[in-house]
Amino acid sequence: AGIRRLAALNHEAACKTADALASIPGVKIVTQSYFNEFTLRLPKNASDVVEHLAAQGILAGVPGGRLWPNDPQADNLLIVAATECTTDGDVSALVSALQGAV
Repeated sequence: AGIRRLAALNHEAACKTADALASIPGVKIVTQSYFNEFTLRLPKNASDVVEHLAAQGILAGVPGGRLWPNDPQADNLLIVAATECTTDGDVSALVSALQGAV
């Protein structure tokens, strides 16, 4: 039962995070089904966004271009994860920072 509860918390955190990030103009959820990781399409290069946010102390995710370096369509993809440790404050900070970066 403990693992099931943990899984539910992870998925709930991912859903809340995905919904919040998808509310940013120009940001789209690419992954239709997910557990605690999902992919966003940003209106600009994800590597640039990740570097910009890292300079502010925010770890936004993994740029798609890092995973698929030979696919230019991956350049604007950002893979984001949320877990049971992701707080509402974490999500708010990420949304606010991403809004300013895109």
